Amino acid sequence: MDTADFVTVQTTTDSSDEAEQLAALAVERRLAACVQVSEVRSYYWWQGETHSDPEFLLILKTTSGSVPGIKELLVSQHSYDEPELIVTPIIAGSETYLQWIAESTGS
Repeated sequence: MDTADFVTVQTTTDSSDEAEQLAALAVERRLAACVQVSEVRSYYWWQGETHSDPEFLLILKTTSGSVPGIKELLVSQHSYDEPELIVTPIIAGSETYLQWIAESTGS
């Protein structure tokens, strides 16, 4: 199994409800096999000022082929003007777990 086909995608949002909605949609649409949601505090520069806010971090386990659909989901459903979209390759993983990701995303 080629690990180059597997990635994690991360994004954040400012509400638990939105995080849960995005996570559920990504799994229901088979864009991600699993989405983990964690509460974090983000420090960032935005519109000329430093901010510090609680946010919810979503980590989606998926395939590289699902990234365009995830991007479309975030553009259409995310409340932020500029939603975070960071894609990280999975360079190693158990073969059975990666197979589960592939099967769960219809890849």
